[in-house]
Formats: sequence, C-alpha cells, structure tokens
Amino acid sequence: MNKRQLNESLSKLVSGAPRGSITRTNGNYGRDETGKPFFIQSVEQRETVKRIMKQKGEGRKESFFFSVIERMHYVANALTPAQCGYLLVLTSHVNWNGLLVRSEKDSTPLTPAEMQKALNLPKSKRSTFTDFLDACLNHGIIKKKDDGYYVEKGFHFRGRTEGERVVRTYITQLREMYKDVSAHDVGLLYRLIPYIHVDSNILCENPNEKDARAVVKHNRKSLAEAIGVTPQVISRATTRMIYDGKSVFAKVTTATDGTFYMLNPSIFRRADRDDYDATTRGIFGLQ
Repeated sequence: MNKRQLNESLSKLVSGAPRGSITRTNGNYGRDETGKPFFIQSVEQRETVKRIMKQKGEGRKESFFFSVIERMHYVANALTPAQCGYLLVLTSHVNWNGLLVRSEKDSTPLTPAEMQKALNLPKSKRSTFTDFLDACLNHGIIKKKDDGYYVEKGFHFRGRTEGERVVRTYITQLREMYKDVSAHDVGLLYRLIPYIHVDSNILCENPNEKDARAVVKHNRKSLAEAIGVTPQVISRATTRMIYDGKSVFAKVTTATDGTFYMLNPSIFRRADRDDYDATTRGIFGLQ
C-alpha cells in the first residue's frame, strides 16, 4: 500500500463512513463490510425529520401578540397611563380570535373577576378595575359578546398580520416585568411603543427609516414631548424600570448623537428576528 492509499484508508476510518457496501439486517439497521452497525435513512426520511425538528423548535419560540401602531395613539388618548398598562397586560390573555382566556392551555373565557386577578388588583381596587373595563368598552377597545370579552383586533391581536405596522410584545417577559413594574409605568411604555425603530429598537422620531444614518433619535426632552409628560418623568422611568435584574430601558450616550434611548427587544420589538448584535446583547444582558 503506497502513501496515497494509506492516507485514503485513514481518512475513511476517521470520517466514520461505511466501508464497502451496507447489508440491511433488521428494519432500518445494517452493517458494512467490517461489521460496523449503521442506521439506514432515505433522503426523504431525513428531510422529514429535519422538518419536524424545525417545527418543534418554532413551537418553542416565546408567544407574543401584536400591537397596531396606528391605533395606539387613539388608545393613549382614551385611557389613562395606568389603564394603558392594564390593557397591555390583559392583552397577553387573548387567543387567536381575540377572546380573553385563562391561558394558552385553558381556553375558558376570563370573567371580570378573573381579569382583575390577572392584573394583580386586589378586591379593594374593584372600582379601579371597573373604571378601566368601562373605559375600554365605551371606546370600542374591548367588546363584550355572548361568550366573553374580546380585545378588538384593530388594536391588539395574535395571528397573521395583513400589512399593518405592528410591534410584538412577548408575553412571558411582559408578565415578568409586571411583577416589578407598576401599571402606570407599563402605560408609559405603551405610549412609547409607536416610536420603536423597525430594526434597532431605538426610540426615534422616524421609526420606519431604513437608513441608519438618517434615524432621528429621541433625547429626553423630545421623548417627553412625544408622549405628553415632563422630562423628569422620563428620567425616573428609565432608571426604575428594572425586573428580574434586567433593564427595560437603555440610556445610550455618544459624542455625535448625545443621549438617546432603546427598549429591551426581549420584551418589545418590531423586527421578526432575535439575532441581536453583540452591542445590543451586552446592553440588555441577552443570551
């Protein structure tokens, strides 16, 4: 055996490929000429397995609902900041038809008492909840039907989009945040959602701008003016909105842009992607 033949034999051994032909022994199993066992699978079978594994992987993706950007200003004007927060949290219970249900595994429609409990409002806050629900019903944001309460799909929904400009809110992260962040502060976030940039999650004046150099980033003053609060409210909100050791906001300062803000993309984002760049991962401590 010359050197070339020796190298070829060694390569075959290292590769784990079968030696010679494979003789089927039982079902999809067989042995090569050396007696080494192999599992036999057709290209079609292999592609089927890959497709099933991909579907299972997609099934493990975190659930989210959509908010229609064009309608959020209407809601912000119709409800108080705290009520906007209640609406966002309650919407995490919608099913694919817009019906408010107990959970993804339990499609029982929520009663008003269960809605109040889902919002962590004690019985002593019954009037607070009633005022919220009445405001949503009166403004057509929530509708009562024979089988339960529905969030109007023109505002928030789950399922396919049909060309609307939307923001995804991730349900588990939202509920975790709500354990540590007040309804009023969640309501401030609600008012900020329309300003999330389509690619970067920067809060800006032109959130649909695709040229990163042309994005007009909001500073503290312009952000406050955009949602009708004082700059001091923005300062307090950005420093205190922390849950489970994670920041909801990032305050970024550069020599060219001054100070601007980003929202945590694990809670809210417009882009259908989670391959954040290293800088974004570092800022928010993302995996």
